[in-house]
Amino acid sequence: MWALSGVRVLDLTRLLPGAIATLLLADLGAEVIKIEDPAGGDYARWMPPLLAGTGAFFRASNRNKHSVILNLKDERGQAVLQRLVHSADVLVEGFRPGVAARLKCDYATLSAHNPRLIYVSLSGWGQTGPYAQRSGHDLNYVALNGLPGSMGTPQPPGGQIADVSGAYASVMGISAALYQREKTGTGAYLDVALAEAALPFVMYQWVESLLTGLPGGQGSLTGGMACYAVYFSADEQPLALAPIEPKFWHNFCAAVQRPDWLPLHQDLAAQARLKAEIQALFATHTAAEWDARLGGADCCFTRIVPPARVADDPQVQARGLAGVGDDGVPWLRSPVHLGPDKPPLIPAPQPGEHTRQVLAGLGYSPAALDALAAAGVIR
Repeated sequence: MWALSGVRVLDLTRLLPGAIATLLLADLGAEVIKIEDPAGGDYARWMPPLLAGTGAFFRASNRNKHSVILNLKDERGQAVLQRLVHSADVLVEGFRPGVAARLKCDYATLSAHNPRLIYVSLSGWGQTGPYAQRSGHDLNYVALNGLPGSMGTPQPPGGQIADVSGAYASVMGISAALYQREKTGTGAYLDVALAEAALPFVMYQWVESLLTGLPGGQGSLTGGMACYAVYFSADEQPLALAPIEPKFWHNFCAAVQRPDWLPLHQDLAAQARLKAEIQALFATHTAAEWDARLGGADCCFTRIVPPARVADDPQVQARGLAGVGDDGVPWLRSPVHLGPDKPPLIPAPQPGEHTRQVLAGLGYSPAALDALAAAGVIR
């Protein structure tokens, strides 16, 4: 049995953070019902690149879920959701603060129908504070948290840091709330801000910069040290070298037969010269040759893999973490391994594919469902 078997999750979110959060819950065994509006549903369904007419990212991040089309701007649709909430354990919404209340799907309204409900508001800046109503995307959230500012040349990070960390923070909070509910019998309200979830990613840089005054790009983990940097091989492939600890630095120097580098490990005055010398060394052989020479030297060396090659890595394959299905859809499983079994890979649902099935399970008759469909409340 999966850890979250029997837990029903209602997903009222769009795009990345909510989709990843509920995907992680689905991979842990939860039943996830994605509530979409009749005017197109989740925007990610139509975002390129497309596979068979549907957004590839949507298909990758919404597998193992059900889809219900429900018009929450209609009082009858709100009543359907309230009825659905009676059987739900968790609800995740990603509206701007205040929108859920206008749609009568806020915590105060829905918890009155189910006091055991765990309700998650997943927003950019949180439900309070001067930025609560601001628009924003991942770059904005990390920009004010110091992450791009820690780089030598500020630029967009190579991934959606706040979005994904917000998803993980939501799952952490939901797990804690489910455990708390077992003891108290009551649900909880979780206010999760993407900007706040991203803060731990810059914790080291914040502390270092605050106490040393080092500017962006000169910190020990942001380009200032030769032992934690990116270099390029003879065939111009990027290589990651990170022997921070003395034992790994010793292993690296031994593997490349440069004992003269040993005392320069933490010598701040020598870092620019040391970086230049290491780069000159790496430029003498191809990436494959360096991988063969340093991959087993226990010196924190790896090649830098382009995104399209992530699933090709033997470590990823051995762990069953990622791959590409026969339909061309990439898949990524939860990194939480609870036992040897892997979660299934059920394709993402078509819009409203499970509307009648889910609502029939609540006791709606075929005639009642026909009436709701005719009125545009469901689809």
